[in-house]
Amino acid sequence: MFVRGIKIAKNSMFPIFRFEQINAIQSNVFTVGSGFFINKRGYFVSVAHVFDNPNNQTSFHYWGQIPDRVHNPAIKIVEISRDDENDIFVGKIEIQSPHHFYIAKQLPDIGRSICVSGYPLATIQNNPQGGLDLSGVRRYFQPSFVLDYIICNSSNPHGKIRKHNGFLVRDLGLYGMSGGPVFNTSGVVFGMQGSITQPRTSSGGPGCSITVQNAVAIRSSLIINLLEKTRIKYNILAKF
Repeated sequence: MFVRGIKIAKNSMFPIFRFEQINAIQSNVFTVGSGFFINKRGYFVSVAHVFDNPNNQTSFHYWGQIPDRVHNPAIKIVEISRDDENDIFVGKIEIQSPHHFYIAKQLPDIGRSICVSGYPLATIQNNPQGGLDLSGVRRYFQPSFVLDYIICNSSNPHGKIRKHNGFLVRDLGLYGMSGGPVFNTSGVVFGMQGSITQPRTSSGGPGCSITVQNAVAIRSSLIINLLEKTRIKYNILAKF
């Protein structure tokens, strides 16, 4: 069902790496979220909370469409604009990106099939050559559907509150999928992964209970508002 959409996603989204410099030759590297291109000039969108709490030794980098294409050396991400209230970040990478997503202006209908995507549970290890082994950084796709519309608050580990305005997805996203595109079977973006709901437990009796969480996707119209405010070109697809 999602073959076309996933083909677009594989060429248009990427993991975001956070570098913490230890000394002149050594740094710690983590994946902290996902981003996706919205035009051919290297502009991309993610969530603002992925870039929270940097210090003088912190930088964020693009390392390619992993695992298929590694860009070596990694390219530093440049911040262009952000909407901290709604948790939206626009950045730029100094490359040409022939593959990118089209964006829908409207909310998806309740019940529509969509796919949540990103780079969760990444493992980065040293390789024998003295570099980093990125084979443990893998894409993840979770087909699902829209449950309902929602506006809720989300806080980062340091207590910063942001509003996530968009829609509920039945299946939750994992850590590392923040900022990942949420798209339909045609590969049109309706939003991006913002947070998950608090756990809710239902019990049917002794030994019979289930805990449920859902993904919260930030609506694409808010992304468009920031792109237009910053005068960055993007592509809309009105028919799906």
